[in-house]
Amino acid sequence: MDIGIVLEAYSLILASAITFFLFSIGRFYQLKIGRETHYNWFLVPVILFLSSAVLCALDYAGVVLAGLGAVLLIILTIMLYNIMMGVEK
Repeated sequence: MDIGIVLEAYSLILASAITFFLFSIGRFYQLKIGRETHYNWFLVPVILFLSSAVLCALDYAGVVLAGLGAVLLIILTIMLYNIMMGVEK
């Protein structure tokens, strides 16, 4: 196995763990404050990152899945930030 493939798969697994941490933050905020945070949607980038890591480990290109997960994660993180900081539309 190439060291680049191992590092890429490891970084995607780490990104999914950090995304799961954001899922936990959103869930905690919704339970304690009562405002809808749509925390369940954070599981979609987790699944996309893990799927991309598996494809990468099997020598397939999972870049599209990782890119889609990253774009979705950016959108969800901005939405969560706006909800938690009280930014009105």
